[in-house]
Amino acid sequence: MLTFSKFGKAMTKPIEIEKEVFNMLAGLLAPKVNPNRTMISTMIVCVLIMSFLPWSYKFKMPWKEAAVVSQTTVPLLLNSGEVQANEAELNITLWFENGDVPHGTWNNHPMPDWIWTYNELQTGNEKVATLSGHRTINKNEETSLYTWYTIMAQELAETGGTIYIDERVDQAMDISAYLSKTNALPTQWALIDNMLSIAAYQKSISTSVLAGQDKINIQLLSRGKNNEGRTVLAIPALLNEF
Repeated sequence: MLTFSKFGKAMTKPIEIEKEVFNMLAGLLAPKVNPNRTMISTMIVCVLIMSFLPWSYKFKMPWKEAAVVSQTTVPLLLNSGEVQANEAELNITLWFENGDVPHGTWNNHPMPDWIWTYNELQTGNEKVATLSGHRTINKNEETSLYTWYTIMAQELAETGGTIYIDERVDQAMDISAYLSKTNALPTQWALIDNMLSIAAYQKSISTSVLAGQDKINIQLLSRGKNNEGRTVLAIPALLNEF
């Protein structure tokens, strides 16, 4: 069984001496304040601030827009730029806790030739229903898949369902580079022999699950050396063995 370690966060403390300096300066300046001068100075400051705002907005907006674009694009493995593989093994599972598959789900396919397989799982006194399918995909099909996923995930959330994506390639990968490119924040990790597993949270992925006390929606495992090995990307978490 994998065990995980959490990443720490640095904490900062306020500097008390700043308060003392401020109080000292305020005390020295207080007797010299002229009401008329204060009003005029205040008006000048307001004018300067108003003239500065458009300039500040103009130069800050491109950075903000770039951040939004980078967070709304979550490439899967083939289009990530981190693997050289041209094909990947894809497995999709639709999970329904209440045991009921919503009407129309059977006909909602990620690809034209997709085939769903129905299965039932007994968990205690409750029955879980699943639809699953698998096939090999290329880069173009992967792009269409993610578009389908973003729409399907929202539809399933309204009916209590969850969609799980499992994509695998025959190549080891630099997981940290992928997480950095997609602005995903690591929450749990494990290293066993030559296999690295990292669970993370990415704001643009709509589905998520709890792993202990951590909310995650993306999990990557990679084993091997250099480019030789195998990698799996799972959203929001891994269901099948790796």
